[in-house]
Amino acid sequence: MTAVHRVLDANLNRAAEGMRVLEDIARFVLENQDLCSSIKKCRHELRSCTTKITSRDTSGDVGTSVTAPLEESRNTLHDVVAASANRCSEALRVVEEFLKLAKETNTVEGIRYTMYDLSAEVLRGLGAKAKKQWSLCFVMTVDDCVLPWQDTLKQSLVAGCDCVQIREKVINTHDCISHTREVLTIAKTFGAQVIVNDRVDVMLATDADGVHLGEGDMSIRDARKLCGTDFIVGATVHNATMVPTAIAFGADYIGVGAMFASSTKPEVPVAPLGLLKNALAHNHLAIGGITPENVQELYAEGCKGIAVSSVIARSDTPEKVIAKLLRPEHQSA
Repeated sequence: MTAVHRVLDANLNRAAEGMRVLEDIARFVLENQDLCSSIKKCRHELRSCTTKITSRDTSGDVGTSVTAPLEESRNTLHDVVAASANRCSEALRVVEEFLKLAKETNTVEGIRYTMYDLSAEVLRGLGAKAKKQWSLCFVMTVDDCVLPWQDTLKQSLVAGCDCVQIREKVINTHDCISHTREVLTIAKTFGAQVIVNDRVDVMLATDADGVHLGEGDMSIRDARKLCGTDFIVGATVHNATMVPTAIAFGADYIGVGAMFASSTKPEVPVAPLGLLKNALAHNHLAIGGITPENVQELYAEGCKGIAVSSVIARSDTPEKVIAKLLRPEHQSA
């Protein structure tokens, strides 16, 4: 048994342990079979290319009691993934170098590069750190507001709106950025998050909380590459097959609808309530034609979050509308 083989043995185990953590997150958290299988394949390839390394000596290892403060710090799954990915990549680099000294078959470089990509995919799959299930999102277009939009927004936030989606289809980029910053200033006072409709560039320029994407916008996967895990990415779904696809590509929440006929988007067909049931396992917002008179139908199905536009914007007492939309008897157990 040589020091080289002891180093190889220790780092083979480190790499495999890191891979196994990532594999289990892909399997049980993300429920992504392809990703899980790809990581498992790398783990088995690593073991098979170094079968002659059996040099464990735990009792004689002077480093087993050496720890760093950050090794005990894990607050989120994102932290677990980052730590496991780093552990894996560092260990693989050591294995790659020391296999040259051991004169072993060395295919570790390819595994290391593959694991870089797979680790990043696991992290993207977890989505944004700041994602949450909102109760009510006000989809706000300035021209729809019968009151000054600032008044409509403030009344909505006071009444319990915990998310604002900025939906401005006709203003230029410069004005959209300025408007978004003004909305952020108001919303943050009330602890609400701000999502920009369609515009990833505006979101990035203003540090809004996230972006909502429709079928004709940037793909969820491309947006996630730009956003990393610092920004929320939402997606619109109109049928049951789109739900798992949107989540697999990195959506943090899904907008489901239209649940009822909508004056904002009359061209969108009304979705069956079954579509909402398909979304309940994920962060979701039911959207489309929702009013105090019909919202109970959604809550009865287990809906936890709604997105509302015109019924708030076109009211001169938006706080009263929101109180009716959110009153306790509407909430599901």
